[in-house]
Amino acid sequence: MQRLRSLPDEDLHVILVLVLTVGTGAIDAVSYFSLDHVFTANMSGNMALLGIGVANGIGSVAGNVFAFGGFVVGSVAVGRFMHSHTGPFLRTALEALVAQLVLFIALAVVLGVVDVAAEEAWRYGVCAVLAAAMGIQTGVARHLSVKDVNTTVATMTLHDLAAASKLAGGDSIRWKRRAGVVVALLSGAAIGVALDQTVSWGGLAFTCLTTVAVIGAVVAVLRREPMVG
Repeated sequence: MQRLRSLPDEDLHVILVLVLTVGTGAIDAVSYFSLDHVFTANMSGNMALLGIGVANGIGSVAGNVFAFGGFVVGSVAVGRFMHSHTGPFLRTALEALVAQLVLFIALAVVLGVVDVAAEEAWRYGVCAVLAAAMGIQTGVARHLSVKDVNTTVATMTLHDLAAASKLAGGDSIRWKRRAGVVVALLSGAAIGVALDQTVSWGGLAFTCLTTVAVIGAVVAVLRREPMVG
């Protein structure tokens, strides 16, 4: 933790966002495979599925509708929360992440006691709340303002990694963090699905651990003087 406290702010933010990205990969993999092909973090993919539903019947993508609505609600809530708080940003981010963790833990309990695959109402509720939690995380990550790192969508990051590579005649600046995003999403998805196939709450429990790790890191950094914003 002492080494973490001594990191420059930008390097610290990169690490925090990449750890959150691992959890995001797990969340989207779990929601896609266990919540009837719903993305609760990647709204680009979710909106594409919603478009398909418009053509094929909206009933086939009801879960995606709830996820979309939940993400918007979570994003509005975290936006209002951050705009109403003053002082060090990391302290505000810490409170938002704790709220997200509470939602994750509650949902993990639900997945452990309810067969959401068979209970439609519970499945829709989980989709909505899980997406709201990811809306909160996205707001925190956006305010961390890490260039070339997006916790939910890797399309532009992958493009920049390839287009700015030496193979393409670029300078390969920030290639490590760009590659880190791709690796984080892929590894998080693989871990999430593997755990989810073992126990119904496994993938979500893994994301709880990544969130706890980030919260612990933020707490450690806030103890140093002067506080970072």
